Amino acid sequence: MTMLMLASLFTALLVGMAVFFVSMSMRGVRSRASIEERLDEYLQTGAGPAVSALDLELSESFFKRAILPTLRRMLTFLAWMWPRNRVDSLRQRLLLAGQPGRMSTGDFIGLKGWCMILIGGGIASAAYLLNYPRTLTSLLLWVLITLISFFLPDIWLSRKIKTRQTEIVSALPDALDMLVISVEAGLSFENAIIEIAQRWRNALALELMQAQREIGMGQSRRQALLAMNARVGVPDVSAFVSAMNQAEELGVSIARVLAVQAEEMRIKRRQRAQEMANKAPIKMLFPMVFLIFPALFAVLLGPAVPQLLGAMNGL
Repeated sequence: MTMLMLASLFTALLVGMAVFFVSMSMRGVRSRASIEERLDEYLQTGAGPAVSALDLELSESFFKRAILPTLRRMLTFLAWMWPRNRVDSLRQRLLLAGQPGRMSTGDFIGLKGWCMILIGGGIASAAYLLNYPRTLTSLLLWVLITLISFFLPDIWLSRKIKTRQTEIVSALPDALDMLVISVEAGLSFENAIIEIAQRWRNALALELMQAQREIGMGQSRRQALLAMNARVGVPDVSAFVSAMNQAEELGVSIARVLAVQAEEMRIKRRQRAQEMANKAPIKMLFPMVFLIFPALFAVLLGPAVPQLLGAMNGL
């Protein structure tokens, strides 16, 4: 079997996967008529003309009405074939990243598949149009790049998690200070959280506000804080949640516990800053050795090189 035949089979496989996803995404179209009829009954109002579900749908753009739902169903299809333990791990990682784009596990798995199909198909199309030599090395390189592209969303998600956790760690000491001030001023813990959420717009404030909503919906403070800890995955937040739950069980003053936690977080922030300052000389060593020193040697020793060469020729 020649390289051309292998490349053609691989391209046909990618195209067949795309066509299969499109056909699967159109399975739910037939049931939309009955759903629209049921929605029309609820949209009938006494004031003004009646607005049907079809009119509301047609008011949206074509991308939102047709293309986006089709792509979403195509993306979520790959989740059916994914192992259950991997799905649970991916769901936890999406929570740690803050549910970017409100993606579900099916959306993210499908996004991985689309990255592989689009990048692999794009490289194959470019190679065909440019008449790139079809050798075994080029075919293996194409397959390798296509497989690597499947893991590109994972790299993006890991960076998203790291950035979000760093933001939460940086904002936690200041948030605890504000909680201490608010509680000592007479506010409850829940109202103090609302004050933080109204003044700040960062990942920690959003998580605290989510915990406050869960408390307002009937969950206990312990359950809401544990859920927030699971969504964040930061050791400092785990220590704060453990201290708050223990204080609630033992009946200790919340203001006192918050003051102790705030002082401890300020000490940890100072220690992290000192650690980063100690790492700076080591990080600067490689740019100095490979970038600055060669240029410096070229400027200082460059004029002497012709003289040394002339002296060596004279000998």
